[in-house]
Amino acid sequence: MKIDIRKLYGLKEINVDEDISIPQDYYTKMNVKTMTAHATGKIIVNYENNIEIDLNITGEFIMPCEITFEDVSIPFSTTIEEEILENSLNDEFYLDLSNILWENIVLEIPFRVIKEGAKLEAVQGEGWELSTEE
Repeated sequence: MKIDIRKLYGLKEINVDEDISIPQDYYTKMNVKTMTAHATGKIIVNYENNIEIDLNITGEFIMPCEITFEDVSIPFSTTIEEEILENSLNDEFYLDLSNILWENIVLEIPFRVIKEGAKLEAVQGEGWELSTEE
């Protein structure tokens, strides 16, 4: 997601309501098959001419169940509240929020997922057996 800085400083506020596109190689490394995300909120220029980001990100991860390997849908929601200092913009024309968005989304990805009602079917095999202590 890129924001035109000249437009932002002219308007002092931009409302955001758009889908987020994250490169697939970012999340496939995290065992996520597919991902959708949507951002809503606003980006404003405050009284110190710094940029304040106030966004709500919602979406869904599709991940394989650790037991059955079936797809499991995991909804997520996160809030981003950040301030970017005016002197850190380096005279750029666009503010690329991709890294900020990804840094917040990646925190919502679970390490592993087990589908509700999934049971370990195989409790023994060739040369091994699963037992429980009672």
